Amino acid sequence: MRLRYLILILCLILALLSGCGNDNPPPEVKQRSIDDERERLRSLGYTSLDRTKNSKLRGVTKHDRERTAPGYNLFTNDVDRAFLMDNNGKVVHTWYLKGKRNCQHVELQENGDILAVCVEQSFTRLDWNSGVVFNLRIAADHDFAVLPDGSYLVAFLYPPLNYKGRPVVFDGIAHVNADGTVRNPKWWSAFKQLKALKKHHVPSFLDTPPNGRPRPGYVFDYYHMNTLEILPPTPLGKSDPRFRAGNYLICLRNVHLILVLDQDDRSVTWSWGEGVLDMPHMPTLLENGNILLFDNGTERKYSRVLEIVPPAGEIVWEYRGHPPESFYSELRGGIQRLKNGNTLICESERGRVFEVTREGEIVWEFWNPDVTEGKRKRIYRFHRLDPARVEPLLEN
Repeated sequence: MRLRYLILILCLILALLSGCGNDNPPPEVKQRSIDDERERLRSLGYTSLDRTKNSKLRGVTKHDRERTAPGYNLFTNDVDRAFLMDNNGKVVHTWYLKGKRNCQHVELQENGDILAVCVEQSFTRLDWNSGVVFNLRIAADHDFAVLPDGSYLVAFLYPPLNYKGRPVVFDGIAHVNADGTVRNPKWWSAFKQLKALKKHHVPSFLDTPPNGRPRPGYVFDYYHMNTLEILPPTPLGKSDPRFRAGNYLICLRNVHLILVLDQDDRSVTWSWGEGVLDMPHMPTLLENGNILLFDNGTERKYSRVLEIVPPAGEIVWEYRGHPPESFYSELRGGIQRLKNGNTLICESERGRVFEVTREGEIVWEFWNPDVTEGKRKRIYRFHRLDPARVEPLLEN
């Protein structure tokens, strides 16, 4: 009898520790695991190194000169430098963002200046020789847009606030003058627009109180806006005012959504992606009125690139790896439709960029040569520039 009681007591102890014969964890443990993963995906910051089994691959590993779009490639080292590189892998110019960190996205201006987003630190303009034109200290967040009058819209993060028991940040857009001074710091606020935005997606898990205390030091990101683009003139914009030139295309990664904001009152004119996209990046409106985007597949574990026809979101072109899992960037990624019809794809997490034809054949491939102890530096964005735009700058 005593032995039976001892066995019963032991089973009760094991039940508390591991479920006592049940292979599935208790519901509260399972939920904690889900919440931990959500914390990891939605906490601030992108790490810059990736341990890769392809660490021996360096630089340009494939170059079909007849089918590769000509040009120069602009990208950063994810820290404090920006590079211009030709299609053979030779760096032809470097900008130095001294004292910076997390400089993930840069764009070249007509006079050779670059505009740089150094995440959570600054929005900066450098001249061709790396001289500082202006340096706006702002919690910049991945993207910006240049307005016709030379001013800028800059995506940024508001300081964390206590939202339903968690420290949560919300996105904002500031209007910045051409000289780098702030014209309107509250041009758009995701928090102020939260009620309207929620109509376009299912509730976030952040809308419910946490199951226990969040991990110390974690800051949650409700939407994580990674794209801000001014819509160009297109046939679509002429026929459908929701997509008229001058409206704004944004991407809210954490709710799997791309949206268009009206240029006058910043209301949502169109949204798409829920139930189809999985943590997407970098939607861009093409000349034909279609939208090209990087669909990360964070939960399904493989990425794809889609071309869709708004407003219904009909998929008319798709690129996947072969097998699908061979192409995967969990949290970052970029795309560009090139003049020759090919698509340039930045598989950010693996530090790999490649150009594919409409049929999905790879004609150019580049692996970030910055590899230390088996860890390759990631590339947030990568942009091919026309030779006619770059070569006059190189001659000066």
